[in-house]
Amino acid sequence: YLEKNKITLLLRHDPQFPESLLNLYTPPLALYAKGDLSLLQAPLSIAIIGSRNPTVAGEKHAKLFSQSLSSVGITIVSGLADGIDGKSHWGSINELGSTIGVLGTGIDICYPRVNQKIFDLMAQKGLLLSEFNLGDKPLPYHFPQRNRLISGLSQGVLVIEARKKSGSLITVNHALEQGKNVYVIPGDIGTCNWAGGNQLLKEGAKLVTDPRDILEDYVLFDQWTDHTEAKTDVYNKQTELKLTNPNERLLFDLIKKGYRTIDELVAGSGLPINQVNSLLTMMEIAEIIQIKYGNILLI
Repeated sequence: YLEKNKITLLLRHDPQFPESLLNLYTPPLALYAKGDLSLLQAPLSIAIIGSRNPTVAGEKHAKLFSQSLSSVGITIVSGLADGIDGKSHWGSINELGSTIGVLGTGIDICYPRVNQKIFDLMAQKGLLLSEFNLGDKPLPYHFPQRNRLISGLSQGVLVIEARKKSGSLITVNHALEQGKNVYVIPGDIGTCNWAGGNQLLKEGAKLVTDPRDILEDYVLFDQWTDHTEAKTDVYNKQTELKLTNPNERLLFDLIKKGYRTIDELVAGSGLPINQVNSLLTMMEIAEIIQIKYGNILLI
């Protein structure tokens, strides 16, 4: 079965078994792996973790940081859960980078099912990893247990959007015990989704607002070329091409400045409310903005 499904069973004495996991307080007895085994020896890996129900901002951060870190050869490690995990894996794959998914199930089970596409892609272009037996279902205690492997495989852990009782904080605790760097993107102090990360910042985690804040800790800052700036320029130009109406551009500029509600946009633009609503609808269809809980956000 293993050979037919291109699954490799790694035991502790195997040369491909990651040395960093042997140094854990409770190292796994064995690992099931599917995909590119060379990623287990990657020179630098960063874990990206966070909410399973992130905000648009959290998703955007996960995509930006995973793509940017992948662009300079860093392997992205995460747990293939819905939300920040999935976005981080996608960001790396889209950048043609390398990514490892550490499962809380047997390696033959995709959970959640919504991630089937990225699960299949990572089996070909990344690496799936599990310490659980084939057929093992997603039991609640599996996920805290596998979190020590996520931090163990990484030199640093980036937290994007975590509640105070988030499972991400379990991974952070493992990372601290293992002597790893902990990074946090700050969030809205009035939103519980960011409360766990903000608490970590109070306790001494490194605040990051740009991928370069992470790269500087690994002597990679000088390798940061114009690659990311060029991608940003392309993204901005693509967005500008979608803004065919001058009033759409007016609203777009106001949203960039921090205008978040329809009332604010009406006041700032001087346009009638029915016209603002119509323009926002067209901008949402064009995937320039997203309206969530009454707040208008750029995509």
